[in-house]
Amino acid sequence: MSHLIVRYLEQLAHELSFDRSLSRRVCEEVEDHLRQSAERHSDGDTMEAERRAIELFGPAKIIAAQFAATSLLKRSRAVGPIVVLIVLGVFAAMKARVAWYAATGWSTSGSARFPDIGVIAYAFDRYAFYLALMTGLCGWVYAFRMQPGALDKTRLQRSFMLSAAAGAALIGSVLADIVLTALRLSGVGWSISHLIPIASVGIEVALVVALIARIHAVTSLVTTATLRFDL
Repeated sequence: MSHLIVRYLEQLAHELSFDRSLSRRVCEEVEDHLRQSAERHSDGDTMEAERRAIELFGPAKIIAAQFAATSLLKRSRAVGPIVVLIVLGVFAAMKARVAWYAATGWSTSGSARFPDIGVIAYAFDRYAFYLALMTGLCGWVYAFRMQPGALDKTRLQRSFMLSAAAGAALIGSVLADIVLTALRLSGVGWSISHLIPIASVGIEVALVVALIARIHAVTSLVTTATLRFDL
């Protein structure tokens, strides 16, 4: 492989440097394509054959923009189901904790000591959870309605705003769960059984952290790519 293809691949890697996995995958694919194209157009002059192969393939920046648009569309579509699954995971942890309270006859004396706080937290928890689920589903559907090809920045931003709204609502729901769990535990002395509701709340927190990290990572990639290629 002459320096022409090497320099082309270096430029392509630089354009896609915001996403290393994408850059590596694209460069491997493009290298194979260029080498095969150069072999087909070879008439004894290797450098001219590679120059012709690169010319036919297109400028590195345009090719990088096309690959970036396709990759970002896939990533944006992947966020929706992740949001919904995490929301359902939080719901499962919540229901499991409530079922455990019922099965063990757990005292509600802590909640009875602060009835107003308990009522407000329960209502907030319920509506925040449904808001998270609905906005997550809307974000999922909205992302899948985007057409392949050049990305529509406005639609992409709206899709991530819906996912971010779902994440914010889920944070509120989990915070309300923490308050409700604290009220439950405050009315009784400490025992090893406290670890079960605490662990379930910990699972909810971990799921929310994972969701926020995922949204942030994809949003950062999208922001970098749209600024670099003006997608």
